[in-house]
Amino acid sequence: MLSPDVVLCRKMMNFAYEGTNPMKRKLSGLALAVLVGFNAAACYPNTAAAKTSADFTDLKDLDAATKAKFDALISAGVFDGVSDTKFGLKDEMNRAQFAKVAALITGIEVNKDLKTSSFSDVQADDAANGYALPYIEALKTAGITAGYGEGTYNPAGKVTKEQLAAFLVRVLGKDADAKAMTGDDTTVSNWAQGYVAAALELKLLDNGADGKFGGKANATRDLLLTGAYEAKQQYVPPGKVSVAGATQVGVRKISVSFNKAVDSSQITLSVKKGGSAAGGANVAWAADYRSATLTFNEDLKEEQIEIAVTGFDPSVWERTSATVTATPEKIVKIEFTSAGDTIARARAVAIPFKATNQFGETPQDSTKFKFSVSSGVSATIASNTMAVEVNTLSKETGDRISVSVTEQVSGVQVTRVYTVGAASEEPPVIISTPSAVAKPTADVASGAVAIGTSVTLSAASGATIYYTTDGSTPSASGGTEYNEPIPVTHAMTIKAIAVKSGMTNSGVLTLSYTILSQTETPTANVASGAVAIGTSVTLSAASGATIYYTTDGSTPSASGGTEYNEPIPVTHAMTIKAIAVKSGMTNSNVLTLSYTILLQAAMPTADVASGEIGYGTYVHLSAASGATIRYTLNGSTPTDEIMDMNSFTYNEGSPIYVVNNMTLKAVAFQAGVAASEVLTLNYTINPNAQPIAVTGLTYIGESEEKSLLKVTFSKAVASTSAAESANYEVWQGMGISMMPVSVISATRGGVGHENEVTLEVDSLTGLGPGTPIRVVVSSVQSADDSSDTIQNGNHTSEFYWSYD
Repeated sequence: MLSPDVVLCRKMMNFAYEGTNPMKRKLSGLALAVLVGFNAAACYPNTAAAKTSADFTDLKDLDAATKAKFDALISAGVFDGVSDTKFGLKDEMNRAQFAKVAALITGIEVNKDLKTSSFSDVQADDAANGYALPYIEALKTAGITAGYGEGTYNPAGKVTKEQLAAFLVRVLGKDADAKAMTGDDTTVSNWAQGYVAAALELKLLDNGADGKFGGKANATRDLLLTGAYEAKQQYVPPGKVSVAGATQVGVRKISVSFNKAVDSSQITLSVKKGGSAAGGANVAWAADYRSATLTFNEDLKEEQIEIAVTGFDPSVWERTSATVTATPEKIVKIEFTSAGDTIARARAVAIPFKATNQFGETPQDSTKFKFSVSSGVSATIASNTMAVEVNTLSKETGDRISVSVTEQVSGVQVTRVYTVGAASEEPPVIISTPSAVAKPTADVASGAVAIGTSVTLSAASGATIYYTTDGSTPSASGGTEYNEPIPVTHAMTIKAIAVKSGMTNSGVLTLSYTILSQTETPTANVASGAVAIGTSVTLSAASGATIYYTTDGSTPSASGGTEYNEPIPVTHAMTIKAIAVKSGMTNSNVLTLSYTILLQAAMPTADVASGEIGYGTYVHLSAASGATIRYTLNGSTPTDEIMDMNSFTYNEGSPIYVVNNMTLKAVAFQAGVAASEVLTLNYTINPNAQPIAVTGLTYIGESEEKSLLKVTFSKAVASTSAAESANYEVWQGMGISMMPVSVISATRGGVGHENEVTLEVDSLTGLGPGTPIRVVVSSVQSADDSSDTIQNGNHTSEFYWSYD
């Protein structure tokens, strides 16, 4: 299934194909792909040694804020340098590089083994751009690009700054806003003035130091990167919430990522290890609520771990689980941390060391390590510390001692040679050993307990209890002082000692608890909210579980609720609460569903009734205040789903332009009420009301190094307006490569050819075969009726032809 990002690209591409003529293409889909959502977990490749801006010499002078943007996309593998040490900050980006960025960001599937392209000008052995072949083909397969011209892609072609501005604005859904804006920057083409103004207002791009945008200049790599980053910050991904992936980030930690921010109060994360339900873990959500870290109470071993979302609203969520293969701890580095190479001549010299595992953590369990020292020297690894205690009294000042520490599983080792310094031995002090305080006791023995069980600790009179819940050994400085019962919220090990003045600390009380498995919370097919009266709510639970529910807001139980056997009808505003009960397990959490009854929005109205109408009639729709109208033109029923390709949102300032027979259907959607009934209108066009229109564009030939084009109209045109060269725009190419062609003169045809106009334009002979040529006509009048005038923007004002 394609990602929501790719679907968005396709919808925006469809938006660019207006009217009934499939040749009226206004924008290449490739550009629309570049900025759809940046879901790192789903889109970016993992790299063992991801680069950052620090790896490139031409990025060293970036300010901190800009450097952070570069780091985000470079480390994600979306951008790379033009060499190992140079990023190419001001290098121009071509369409091949653009394709790679688009493919990586959209997360579409790329076959990197592909060696043959469907485009004639894309070759695997192209030294400059051959690397992009798999990405270009992936974009074509996903429907994001159709290429540059007939059968070509033009991988070396450049992207201008004003084209980049238009792409960024359109991806953010601001196309209509941009078209309503104006500008007077002389360095920007007329068609791009609104897009550039919008891009500046949205802070996607900036003007140059001279206050000008320089829209016709080619975009450089730094502009594409910073523009893409800024657009990403403002982009809200469409579609449902999904689990993007899970990654082990520590010996006891799993990180779960999501494609968008999550309402953590509405869901629970459950864990399965090796296919079986496991005890809970401590869950810590990131500040942006797009990821969560689960910390377990014991080291993870090599096994499959599934993290699943439970208690979710099915209408909001799509993918609800992810699986990761956990790996046990592996020490990858050991180092001594003492400042110098000289140690004292003493009975017990502590030489500290630090170990680092594959996750960058520093374990503190000294029992995993063994040591060796020079012959004749006694030593031990100090208990509960990461240090080797060496007795150097057998050595003289200046003697050298070799010390090695080895991790027993991985075999990773560190060796260092120390020089014995001055003596620091103190005379031994003989002290009496005080008695030890009694070990604490607990009111709940180790074993399986219900979640939330409280454990009460007790100690001798006058003693203070210190405890830990992470399995570490407690002390007065390394534990929590006990003041109240300890809740068992997940599988945990409690260790506790008693401390009393004048006595040695007690032995360690160790309590290990597991959680009785809890039945999964029931689910419902209808989420909380406003629903139509009579809606049926179906509840579901795990196999073998029985559901009990209430509808009066009280908490259900097996003895204080109704056993669920059939769907529950919502006949009035009500709260349904339900639990699942299963033998040998604790009851589930309570599912709470609150429903109100929907009213219905009023049906939209139209100012033109069904029937025969004139060509080009505008139909205005209206609805109640606060309602949104969605309509279709193909007879299907409109929906409010953003990814529904057949449904469009009606804008009051943009009436529906009817140029062919059609069935128009419209529905009003309004917050808090049900959708309206469907307004259905059937229109047929009066064949005698056809207005003037462009019907053809033909290449005549060359004259004095100029090209001659013939524009054909549906009827005779007025000689004055037809001869105004300013009434014609000619363009060559498509999408990001579309460029204007200068119109030098316009001449209406003679007798018998009053419906033809010959345009003299800059020579087209340098264009490649199949290059699209487009003419856009405005303000040309009918010879018989001056009110019958072509206006730029109507579907009859333009025509395409491919240069051969």
